[in-house]
Amino acid sequence: MKKLWKYLFKYKLLFFTRVLTISLAALSVICFDFMMGFIVDIFSNGETEKFVPIILASIFLIILLFVTEYIDGYVMSSYIKNTVNYLRCDIFTKILNKDMKDFSLDNSGKYISILYNDIKIIEDSLLNNIFLVISSFISFIISLLFLFSISPSIVIFIVIFGILGFVIPNALSKKLIVEKNNYSHNLEEITSVTKDLFSGFEVIKGFNIGSKINTIFKNSSNTVESTKKKCSILESIIKGFSLSFSVTVYLGVLILGGYLMYKGEISVGTAIIIIQLSTHIVGPVKTSISLINQIKSVSLIADKIDEILYDSCEDIEEISLPKFENSIEVKNLDFSYTNDRKALNNINLTFEKNKKYAIVGESGCGKSTLIKLLMRYYKDYNGDILIDNKDIHKIFSNDLYKNMSMIQQNVFMFDDSIKENIKLFANYSDEEVLNICNRSGLSNLISRLPNGINSLVGENGNKLSGGEKQRIAIARSLINNTKILILDESTSALDNETAYNLESSLLSINDLTLIVVTHKLIKNILLNYDEIIVMKDGMVIEKGSFDYLISLKGYFYSLYYLQNEYI
Repeated sequence: MKKLWKYLFKYKLLFFTRVLTISLAALSVICFDFMMGFIVDIFSNGETEKFVPIILASIFLIILLFVTEYIDGYVMSSYIKNTVNYLRCDIFTKILNKDMKDFSLDNSGKYISILYNDIKIIEDSLLNNIFLVISSFISFIISLLFLFSISPSIVIFIVIFGILGFVIPNALSKKLIVEKNNYSHNLEEITSVTKDLFSGFEVIKGFNIGSKINTIFKNSSNTVESTKKKCSILESIIKGFSLSFSVTVYLGVLILGGYLMYKGEISVGTAIIIIQLSTHIVGPVKTSISLINQIKSVSLIADKIDEILYDSCEDIEEISLPKFENSIEVKNLDFSYTNDRKALNNINLTFEKNKKYAIVGESGCGKSTLIKLLMRYYKDYNGDILIDNKDIHKIFSNDLYKNMSMIQQNVFMFDDSIKENIKLFANYSDEEVLNICNRSGLSNLISRLPNGINSLVGENGNKLSGGEKQRIAIARSLINNTKILILDESTSALDNETAYNLESSLLSINDLTLIVVTHKLIKNILLNYDEIIVMKDGMVIEKGSFDYLISLKGYFYSLYYLQNEYI
């Protein structure tokens, strides 16, 4: 919770300007209370000559109050906009900075819930309320000082009952904190459930399980609303206690003020001032009790946000890599997804500049894991990965991914045009995009579409086939002209002829270091690789040229002839 407070003061000028405007507004309202008392005394005492000055002063206060409220509204809206936007963007950046393993530990629905549901709770319960508490405190202090100058005994009475008014609600606030956190957790759950259910829409329809899915969603929604109801009940109880103590204080002030007027110690106008000032004491006490408990209730939610902001592994990037010059070295590399089994075991490899490498092996042998480590998707491994003798951990991200790109088996598409999905919002001309489309086999698709490269692909490319999506993914890497290109089964959704032509085209690029994970063991293609790396059970068991591996008659020999036997 403490770490979240820094966001309150990110925009200090707006924050303290708002404190100033609410102070002026509070002072203006209190001045009106005195005006009311003065006007009553003027008429009671027949001092009509004072009537015009008091009316002019009242008009001035009305104008001041209007201007102050306008400025206050403008400053507050600007402060909330800037602070919430900064907090949300900071959290989003921290999430993006997680490595793949840390990110995948939580359902992405949790992150979505934090970015919208939890930040909305923070905005309503903390950012808005903190100013209401400050406003209440300022009104309370100013009114208390004026009231003390009139009657110290009334102030003593207010202080005693005001303290009592905080005791019971404060005890209930601990329960409210827990329930507010449960509400946040249940919002995460229903966001994750909803996301998963929509993602599985085809399965739901195909297996006719709509009624069961409705039940799952209904139960999740009911849990959220039940938790919200508990929070509302607790808040109502706290408000009830604060209201009871406020009424007690208000009646006490009224009785004491009436008694002083009865004794002739104060005028009727002064009695009215006391009554009006008491409303600015009782009201803030009542309001503050509720608001402070609402602010405290978000402490566990704030801790969850703190964890994302500060407890994730911070990057230690400090080395530049302007251009890939020599090689990628993998030394004594071990990696595990879980503690009970190694995904990679003592990997030692060297990928030299401008050479071509194929990584082969059965499913689950560690091929994709290896290249994800090369792309720095995971960071908690043992051993070393060096690019030009520089630790991959310490290379600036911009430099690393300027030199290296990866085409994955499952291609993600932004809900935008083909052009934007190829250039990924970078500044490439249409001519450059069309040229890349020709090289990646997209020309036929582009020619069939009425809007060409400006045609929309739909949510995650749902208007395209799997093969078309993979061609776009290949075009992404080609247009960036990266010097290290990694393919993870990237031609699996393409027909054999297109896959052959595309892979041959990549192999013919002289100034490209190519690392390809493939399950298609085609001799005419494999002959063009400088080295074939054969993996089994997380280990590299063979490596060499195609002819060399065939001559060994080992594991690769078996894989190759087993596959080609059924072709």
